[in-house]
Amino acid sequence: MGPLGNIVQKELLEMVRDPRLLLGMLVVPMLIFPVMGVAISSTQEATEEAMKTSGVALYSQDDSDGNGTYASLLHSYFELSNLTVRNITAADEAGALRKAVDNGALVLVAVPANFTEDIAGLRSATASVYAIFRDFSMTEGTVYAQVTAAIDGFNSLMVAERLHSAYPNESVQNLTFPLVARSESVVRGRAHDADPNAVGAGVMSSTMMMPTMLMLLLIMAGQLAATSVAMEKEQKTLEVLLSLPVRRINILIGKLSGVIVVSLLATVSYLVGFTFYFNSLGIGGGQVNLASLGLSPEPAGLALLAATLLLSFISALSLAVLLSVFTKDVRSAQSLMGVLYIPILVPALILMFAPLSSLPAGMQAVVLAIPFSYPIIASQALYTQQYLPAVFGMIYQVIFTAIVLALAARIFSTERILTAKIELGKKRKAPEN
Repeated sequence: MGPLGNIVQKELLEMVRDPRLLLGMLVVPMLIFPVMGVAISSTQEATEEAMKTSGVALYSQDDSDGNGTYASLLHSYFELSNLTVRNITAADEAGALRKAVDNGALVLVAVPANFTEDIAGLRSATASVYAIFRDFSMTEGTVYAQVTAAIDGFNSLMVAERLHSAYPNESVQNLTFPLVARSESVVRGRAHDADPNAVGAGVMSSTMMMPTMLMLLLIMAGQLAATSVAMEKEQKTLEVLLSLPVRRINILIGKLSGVIVVSLLATVSYLVGFTFYFNSLGIGGGQVNLASLGLSPEPAGLALLAATLLLSFISALSLAVLLSVFTKDVRSAQSLMGVLYIPILVPALILMFAPLSSLPAGMQAVVLAIPFSYPIIASQALYTQQYLPAVFGMIYQVIFTAIVLALAARIFSTERILTAKIELGKKRKAPEN
């Protein structure tokens, strides 16, 4: 197998033996995100069930008789909005509110007296809407929002009716919608009959997944690499490893290779988990077929993304190893790793919400100077096909990674790997005799 292969095998076996690693980087992502998705779906189902079982209480003081009253129309409009409505009889509005609370209603709508006469007379009628909070859950807020949306729809219906009465020979559609927007999406110069909101959400879900996943994986992989070196120093096994007839550069490459293999497996795990999670939120792009719009990633773009991601892993792990060399134990290595979080988090958080071209020149320079920005830029280029920044970034990543690897190899080739140390706290003075 050779010395390098033995080192890589040693690192992989040490990682596999650690149940915390397998649980944290491989198993948890495959479980926690689907569980979160199921929880969100269950919450949505609970909200729908609450609308059916508890729903809305309607207290009407409208003294108009017959089924054609506007209070009855409002009742019907609520039911058309998938709300379960229960009529309440009471002496006054306060008594109706007490009954609504006792009956478990989430919203009480109190219709005033002469409701029908006011609307028929082209006047405004004021109805009281009570949102009844018990556990301040999402369900309570959702039902209230559904009620207010139904009231807005009822208002639009009344406006249409009034316009039709004033202009009986005109179409209600023309009266209420003098301007009708027919939205289409223009992708790469071609117009498509697709909702722009759905297209934007589908692309955004993919471009947001990469920064989020990259932040988590680089941080976890960096912690793993730093802990590996710091643990060897703390347990005094690094001296034994360095005394073996193995080139120091092979030890460095072996440690990096072991972490990269585990990180790539974690990438697959996180990708599966995130895909399930985003789909459960309804932002997975399922409402529109991106491939039919010519937005399917090209092989060249995917290869560029894979290359920039691999280079980011290598440079992040090399930096983590460099930082861990200057620590004396695992705790100090994990504390010092906070320095590496800044260049990982900053570009991800910026590019997650704004494309590079929309940033000020100074901020663009900062983002481009950070090598961990380029996997995110490459992921966005999958849809924009603007590969040039990602290609230049890959060249920059190669140079940056080569410099970091050279520094790490230089330190590994000397005894400074055993003696280098950064003291984060103040040194205690020896007591004077």
